[in-house]
Amino acid sequence: MGGPLGDEQRREAGGSTQPLGPWWVGVLGLVVSAVLLTSSNLRAYGYALGATLGVLALLRAVLPPGRAGGLAVRGRATDIVTLLLLGAATVAVAATLRLG
Repeated sequence: MGGPLGDEQRREAGGSTQPLGPWWVGVLGLVVSAVLLTSSNLRAYGYALGATLGVLALLRAVLPPGRAGGLAVRGRATDIVTLLLLGAATVAVAATLRLG
């Protein structure tokens, strides 16, 4: 009797056993972006958020499916294109902001 739930019990309970993998890179990027946002640097926040999405797209592109963890949501191409489009849109909006 190791942990509270064995592998078989976890599967029956509907629990996931897939590791999150490099998902923490996105969390770290969001933390950096939030710090920039709280320092009232809206343009840098947008660039940091867009760069984070770009890095996540790169990780999804180069990592094998078993190591992608929480980045693997749909097919590889769909995930990469979605992350790149969201990142590019965020950077484009940040670049066109009229500040003060």
